[in-house]
Amino acid sequence: PGEVDFDLVVMDEASQIKPVEALGAVARGSQLVFVGDSKQLPPTSFFDRLSDDEDEDDPTVLQESESILEAVAFKSRRLCWHYRSKHESLINFSNQFFYDGELVLFPSPHHKSGEYGVKFTRVAKGRFVDRRNIEEVRVIAEAIKKHLLERPQESLGVVAMNVTQRDQIERAVETLAKEDVLFQVAMEQNLSGKEPIFIKNLENVQGDERDIIFISMTYGPQDIGAKVMQRFGPINADTGWRRLNVLFTRSKKRMHIFSSMGSKDILLSPSSKLGVKALRD
Repeated sequence: PGEVDFDLVVMDEASQIKPVEALGAVARGSQLVFVGDSKQLPPTSFFDRLSDDEDEDDPTVLQESESILEAVAFKSRRLCWHYRSKHESLINFSNQFFYDGELVLFPSPHHKSGEYGVKFTRVAKGRFVDRRNIEEVRVIAEAIKKHLLERPQESLGVVAMNVTQRDQIERAVETLAKEDVLFQVAMEQNLSGKEPIFIKNLENVQGDERDIIFISMTYGPQDIGAKVMQRFGPINADTGWRRLNVLFTRSKKRMHIFSSMGSKDILLSPSSKLGVKALRD
């Protein structure tokens, strides 16, 4: 104490920082600026507390806390200019659903272009079993291969709804690369670039952005044609809507959703959490 002092302390992604982790720097700063979005992920010890016998799809294992952004009583200002999306549809849902339509969106000159906006692929044979969807993994792995071979100039990120699905996608991509030399070379070139491909789970994607985002919706029926169990992992939690807000705003050019279910498979009730409603909508 007293040996290290700062004229200015800036904390970015402050919605992810616990007050107890911020206090050391706060105590040593004469001016403080906290930058973050209270509508994105709060601090969570999701992985710290996950043991072998716990189900990562069970929101009760999420130990969330207040962030330094929410703890301080500073007057806040919102940055209303949305710079990332090169097509209105990429931010329009979050703007209406989470930000009360207050974001200023730039009209896209690519309004009718098929290379921009939100795309959807229904995985007809997808089944959600043991926290994974193998058919969806196969379809997405092939889509990743096709993308890196045919559109290497577009950066790519892939997001799955849980850790198990993420791991399956990683293994499937590795297998395809071993079977196809051209794909292996394309993957190596991509990984050495400025914005290499990432494959992450929902909890780890805040702060990332890429031209194209593939979303593995993961959830679906246990058997083809069966009803979808209304268990959507951390989306069922009170802050599940924050996770979706993060997920829906990662892409600059195109967001492609791969899903084994449709909106009609998500059933709402008076007790449904905001996250489940946002997922359906």
